[in-house]
Amino acid sequence: MENKLRVGVIGVGQMGTYHAEVYQKLPQVELVALCEFNDERRNEVQKQFNCTVYKNYQDLLENPEIDAVSIVLPDNIHREAVEIAVKNNKHILLEKPLAKELEDGKAIYEITKDYDKTFTVGFLLRYDPRFNMVKQRLDNGELGDIIHLYCRRNSPITGPKRYIGASDLSMHVMIHDIDYINWYMGCEPVSVFAKSRSVLLKEQKMNDVIYALVAYENGAIACLEACWVLPENSPTIIDDKLELVGTKGVAYIDSCDYGVKFVSNSGIAYPDTRHWYYTNGEVSGDLAEEIMAFVNDALNNRKSIITPKEAYDSLRVVDAIERSIKEGKEVSL
Repeated sequence: MENKLRVGVIGVGQMGTYHAEVYQKLPQVELVALCEFNDERRNEVQKQFNCTVYKNYQDLLENPEIDAVSIVLPDNIHREAVEIAVKNNKHILLEKPLAKELEDGKAIYEITKDYDKTFTVGFLLRYDPRFNMVKQRLDNGELGDIIHLYCRRNSPITGPKRYIGASDLSMHVMIHDIDYINWYMGCEPVSVFAKSRSVLLKEQKMNDVIYALVAYENGAIACLEACWVLPENSPTIIDDKLELVGTKGVAYIDSCDYGVKFVSNSGIAYPDTRHWYYTNGEVSGDLAEEIMAFVNDALNNRKSIITPKEAYDSLRVVDAIERSIKEGKEVSL
């Protein structure tokens, strides 16, 4: 087809590989290039995807043949890549969070808030039908006004072992829930009180668990739980729940049961059927929906449903959680 979107992917670890595989299956996309700093991995993905593979992302971003990019780098090195991408007029899909530090997140927000190309951040729960249905029923008034909600997002310790030094629990895991809660509330968060504990990840100076209470302008309260030190042999990669109580109704999401279970000599497993599972050899799920929405927005020069302001507000809550933990008291945003 004519007018294909020419795409590059920066960072080809687990998530970057999923991005590249989704782009490669879309008929309206040409996967032009990848960028991978690790020499061994770079050779592997060159063979897998049969396209140009750069070592330096600046070289990829300065290629005028590339229209759009997925930036799938560690959280602590997002800022420079986004700045160069904006300078080179690319459509941008940035994996969440906006940045590791609030200062860097604010800088990204400032250069993208009025950007004339598509810019979005990878909060894939916006594309999960369950979380989206709750938003729809809030919007049509079926649930009334939110009184309070509770959510949790727990996962095995295999995750933080990959992110040592680049991220932490609040910004890498809890921020998913912060994003959709802000979306549900439709008003500003005003204060946060949070507590954490570090045992298994103490040597890495990372939190094992965080509990946070977030108050909003509308008076509603959100209670968030996040933990990423479940055993490596946990049968599910994510154990997440939501209970939302409104003045007219209640919404429940229990995502731990993925609808399929296997019991064998390998153990018990509840494989992912939501985020980036494979169907007939191709990546499907929320991540594919998110990437397809980005492609459609870029081809039609539209703004994403996830705005730079929303991504920045989520990071502001993360920053408040970290300040509350450090100061041992409730903090204002």
